[in-house]
Amino acid sequence: MITSTSSAAWTTAAPCAGIDGYLPSEDLVRRHPDEVLKACGPLMDDCAALCPFVLQCYERVRPQSNGFDGVCAARTWINGREVAAAEGAPALSKLASRAGTCGTSSGVTAHRRLGEPLCGQCRVTAQRAEVRRAGAASIRKRASHGDRQARIRAS
Repeated sequence: MITSTSSAAWTTAAPCAGIDGYLPSEDLVRRHPDEVLKACGPLMDDCAALCPFVLQCYERVRPQSNGFDGVCAARTWINGREVAAAEGAPALSKLASRAGTCGTSSGVTAHRRLGEPLCGQCRVTAQRAEVRRAGAASIRKRASHGDRQARIRAS
């Protein structure tokens, strides 16, 4: 059963509400990952055939960023990675970030806190911040023409 942490009306109307098996035990996932596929296969197929909330479930659970184990969005996930998909499972779009304002230092921090990969804007912001932290010592300056002439005369 997939249990949400905040209210959403559709979660109580979902066909999986109150049914065990959608979240396999940790012991089963760790010791017998092949058994997870056998156990979750029929549930995954039911999810694809019966559930009108597949995309809302995916948005809610966010299996990749949460390291989810079990059935979500007509797919079986182990450690946040899709290992099987039901026939007829709808295509999943890229999830919108919950990071806030991308391209700012707070956006970078939020991506990292949520365990999301940095988007393009935040990647640039993070790289610029690293260069600033490294300071002037990381920037090599080219010797001026006068310095080169002085070195030549000294040798």
